[in-house]
Order: sequence, then structure tokens, then C-alpha cells
Amino acid sequence: MLVTTDRVGKSGATIPAPMALVGILGLPNVGKTALFNALTGLSALTASHPYSTTEPNVGVAKVPDDRLERAADLEGSAKTSHATLDLLDLPAMAGPGGSGLGAQFLGRLREMEALAVVLRGFHDDAVPDTDSGTDPVSQAETLLLELTLADAEVFSRRADKAAKESMSDASLKPVAAAIARAAAHLDEGLPLRAKSWTEQELAAFRDLAPLTLKPAVWVVNVDEEASGDAVTGRLDEVVPDGDLVVVLSARIEEEAARLDPADRSELLEGLGLGEGALATMVRATYSALGLLSFFTLGPKESRAWTVGAGATAPEAAGKIHSDLERGFIRAEVAPIDVVLEAGGWDAAKSAGLIRLEGKEYVVKEGDVIVVRFSV
Repeated sequence: MLVTTDRVGKSGATIPAPMALVGILGLPNVGKTALFNALTGLSALTASHPYSTTEPNVGVAKVPDDRLERAADLEGSAKTSHATLDLLDLPAMAGPGGSGLGAQFLGRLREMEALAVVLRGFHDDAVPDTDSGTDPVSQAETLLLELTLADAEVFSRRADKAAKESMSDASLKPVAAAIARAAAHLDEGLPLRAKSWTEQELAAFRDLAPLTLKPAVWVVNVDEEASGDAVTGRLDEVVPDGDLVVVLSARIEEEAARLDPADRSELLEGLGLGEGALATMVRATYSALGLLSFFTLGPKESRAWTVGAGATAPEAAGKIHSDLERGFIRAEVAPIDVVLEAGGWDAAKSAGLIRLEGKEYVVKEGDVIVVRFSV
């Protein structure tokens, strides 16, 4: 989406690009923090002792997008701003009934929009195995049960309170009934995503931020030369429907993240790792959350943003500045590939490649738009 800052106006403040919030979790010694470092380019402590880290690691991963880089070059932009993923790397979990420090921070996970669950698929004599060995399926079952038990505790407490509240306010009875049904489901050891819930029930759960309703990307961390194809099919039978499974080598990706972009690409290509962990995780996370990219371009700044699939042009404009949504009149639209091929926005407009769209227009992946507004 294209709205240069000089078109925004003086009132109000430009809204920062929204970040997708992703929590990283896993059992001890699975490579969680190595993945965190690979995605953020940071150097958070990794150690074979399962509970060496007592606080979560927090970092930001820049979403790679070659389209944005090329468009910024064409526009002569003084600044290029990528979209980001906001990452929270929890200390290791110990599984149900265990003493893993990660269990102390499950409340932080409830603030996340999606989960990245790291599963160990490698063996290293220098690093102790998890309690589930190196079988990703067993680890997935353990972690899914841990999240289910955490939700069960929260819903059980809330069910008792909701039942009492509904006795004095009949309008609360549907909410109390929904929470009671969810609590009973969780008590059977089943995650909430194993059952279909109505919109009204989901609304009743919203304040509880259930972990087992959050979309997840299950990351199988393998040796450099190993393939996770064999385990992927088995994992698909364990993880909730709609969750994605990806396979990567966090150790190699962590090493690659420390290199400059040219050397990193050469290493990944030489090892047959393709686009690398960051691009793989971004694509999986965007898919899990139903997100798409749109752009702002101009001489001052070219910027990538994220918005939920199905968002209209005014809603997407509001992600950039509240004035744009409130005073939206129309949008000039072109796919970024068309803009790139034409040689830039002005060239695309001169060639008649820009179309006008109104308030009902649904933004598409890779749209470039100039918003016209009046406030």
C-alpha cells in the first residue's frame, strides 16, 4: 500500500508497523534459542544445561522481502523499513508435572498471537537428549498436553466464578455455559482446537486467551544433512488441524545469521537450505495468522506492513494512520510486481497501470496503493 508521509497530513501520529507476536517454546535442549538467534541475528545464551536461562529472551525479526528492496531502489527512498515479527523465547519446559522454568512464563504466551513450538530431531553427544529423546512426535504430544493442562487450570477457575456470576445476572448464563463446556473438554486432556466452537463461545473465551486456540508452527530442528520428511506426516496426525510443520537446522541457521547478507545467501545455497529459516518461519507464521503484506513507497521511505486477509482498503490505511481510515475517499491500486516491471509508481501511473478502488476494495497480497482522503 502506498501512502507517502507528506500525504498523511499534520494531525495525529503515524502508527508503527504492526508486529506479529510469536512465542517460542520447547523442551530442554531442542534448539529453541538457536532458532531465536537465527531469526533475530542476536546472540542470546545457548547452553546444554536445560535451565541456564531463567528469563525469556525478547527480540525482533525483520521480515525479508526482496520486492520492498527493489521498489525502494526504484523510488530512491531515503529509508527502507521492513515489517517485523516480535519474538519471545521462553526458558525450557519440563513437561506436565515437571519443574521447567518455562512453565512460570506461560502467562506471557497468552499475550502472543501465535506459537512456534521447537521439536528436537537431531542427536548430539555433547547435548543431553530431552525426556522424549529425539522423537519429535513424542515431544509434540508432551507439549500439547502441557498447554492443555495450563488452559484447563485457567478455565476451571473461571468456570466456578462465571457460574456464581450468572446466578445473579441471567444475561451471563450463556458465557458461563460456554466456559463450563470448554473446561470439561480440557479436563479430558483435549486441546480446545480439537473441537469446533461457535463465534459466541469463542467470544466468551477471548479474555482467557487460551493457549490451545492459538495457531502454531511446529519446527522440527534436524541435523544439517537430515531430512524431516519422514516425521512430518506423523506430526500432522498429532498437531491440531490448521497448524503448520516446518523442518530446518537451527544450528546452521544461527551460524548463517551472523554473516553479511551475501555470505549468508552463499552458505545457505551451498548447503541446499534455500531461502533460510527466517523466510520459512515468516511464511509459515503469516499463513497461520492469515496475514498479508502491503507497501508504502516514496522518496522519504518505502515500508512493508502487515494486515489480516480480508481487510478493506480503509482498514489497511488505518494501520498506517488513523486519519487515512477516517477520511478515506478512494485508493489508487497496482500490484507491486506491476510497479516493479514498470520502473516505479510514477512510471506505472503514466502507463495507465493504476486502477481506482473504493471503500469496499479488499486488499490483496503485494498491493501498492495511494490513499486519497479528506479530514
